[in-house]
Amino acid sequence: MFDFIEEERDECVLLYPKGHFNHSTVPLIRDRLYEHCNEYGCRIVMCMKDVDLIDSAGLGVMVHAHKFCDKYGGMIVYSDFNDMIIKNMMMLTMDRYLNFSPTVDSALERFDW
Repeated sequence: MFDFIEEERDECVLLYPKGHFNHSTVPLIRDRLYEHCNEYGCRIVMCMKDVDLIDSAGLGVMVHAHKFCDKYGGMIVYSDFNDMIIKNMMMLTMDRYLNFSPTVDSALERFDW
């Protein structure tokens, strides 16, 4: 089962997905996420604390969201990964490409530009 909550805080969009972030669930959030990414100067935090699995489709959406934000002068920060997922992300060296932060609050601090 998959769901996500969306809220705004400090001129930022916060997304809280819950469940598996995989090929069958990414269509439920992808379009809404990309809408935010395509806004000039977007500031997005995607809190992953309730995500228990990310497959290649989920990772692809994360990478594309990052590219869209860059293209439009914005930023997306992914926060609160569980230990297993962050280890996998580090093994894939995604920390060199995507913006990671340990908490939502520390992610929001990255937007002080």
